[in-house]
Amino acid sequence: MCHPHALMTAALIVLCAASADAQQVQRAYLPDRGDEDWSFLKTAARTDFWDPVKYVRLGREDWFLTLSGEVRYRPEGFRIRETALRTATIDNYLLQRYLAGADVHLGARTRVFAELQSGVINGSLRSPRPTDRNRLDLHQAFFEWRQPIRDHRLGVKVGRQELSIGSTRLISASPGLNVKRSFDGAALSYRTSTWTFATAAARLVSLQGGTFDDRSDSDQLFWGVAAGRRGAHLVRGEMGAYYLGIDRSLSLYAQGVGAERRHTVGVKWTGSSDRVTLNYDALFQWGRFSDGPLRAWAFATETAYQLSRNGWRPRVSVRADIASGDRDSADAQLGSFNPLFPGNSYSGAVGLLGPTNLSDFTPALTMRPREGLTLGVEAPSYWRTSNADGVYGTDLRLLIPPAAGNGKYVGTNPGVLVVWQATRHCQLQGVVTRFLAGRFLEDTFVSSGFGFYSGSVIYRF
Repeated sequence: MCHPHALMTAALIVLCAASADAQQVQRAYLPDRGDEDWSFLKTAARTDFWDPVKYVRLGREDWFLTLSGEVRYRPEGFRIRETALRTATIDNYLLQRYLAGADVHLGARTRVFAELQSGVINGSLRSPRPTDRNRLDLHQAFFEWRQPIRDHRLGVKVGRQELSIGSTRLISASPGLNVKRSFDGAALSYRTSTWTFATAAARLVSLQGGTFDDRSDSDQLFWGVAAGRRGAHLVRGEMGAYYLGIDRSLSLYAQGVGAERRHTVGVKWTGSSDRVTLNYDALFQWGRFSDGPLRAWAFATETAYQLSRNGWRPRVSVRADIASGDRDSADAQLGSFNPLFPGNSYSGAVGLLGPTNLSDFTPALTMRPREGLTLGVEAPSYWRTSNADGVYGTDLRLLIPPAAGNGKYVGTNPGVLVVWQATRHCQLQGVVTRFLAGRFLEDTFVSSGFGFYSGSVIYRF
């Protein structure tokens, strides 16, 4: 009998193939489905299979409904090699994510967007993350009002929403996770042809894992303001500055547990030219943790160069990041960097390690043998910034305490990645990596390293 997971994957591949002939530039599926605008279908020819549900007239001028959806099946597995003291650990499991959205435009200025999310996990996983499972809940539900002012635009969003303000390294929905992150609050933006201003105040939506039981986390309040100017020295560049604040009633670091009120200021520079792409951030943090002061900092850089525009179009890149750690757990001052609500891309394809007390260096090479197909190899290496602090996850969990080992070298994680955008609707991804443990981990349960694989089939409409 065919396994139901195989049937679902096969069905997605058939859908991918069925939509291969309908490609148009203006039809784009964005990471945040609430950012899409399908109003062009009011007058454009309908050539895609899903066009009838992307613009449904509601009887009045500029009143229409847009439906959206996503299905992602992602088998993953990892194997921790056996040692003289323990047997091997082998986990294989299937992550499933389902998103269904409805965008109701009530004229040119107002709209209501709602999106349901379901995250499911099947198989063997001894330590599932909180973001692996959420049976069914409201991922987004906001009201937006937009006011054009000549060639400028003012917008206000109120309700549950994905947020991106300042740097996506710090505030992200983290789409790589099985259950995406969202916030309850309000956001205001003002855009001109050159400048963008944004501000927001919100609480993180706490995942409970059941059905319609997610609530605002009363223990975490976030606020921020950002400004950016486009055209900063590159053809598609932006220079920006931002301030972000967070108030948590309980945070855990190697130094201890306590209330945290932290302020972050940063500057960013992103952009690309014909051959060069860059993404830089410099950040400084201050505030209070428990009864003592906190001072932390981080630098995050990624620079890429397109070697050739012919053939396989090879592109080389280097990512180099460094974030502070605590220097003395007996001292009341905390020096551990807090990444706030980051994505899961700090530690290569696996996304296991967060930036707190971490320095990394990642050379990478990507190639495009054909349109829509990308092959990549990378080899990120990690060191603790401070020997007195431990290694953390992207969610700020303390994974390995500082007393677990000696030295700064955590390990190297070479990997191979494949991404195939088969059609506009369908994307397939594959990752195989091997973690080579460094000196700091030589006395831990991962001293022999571990292997990891992941494969995804994503269908969007």
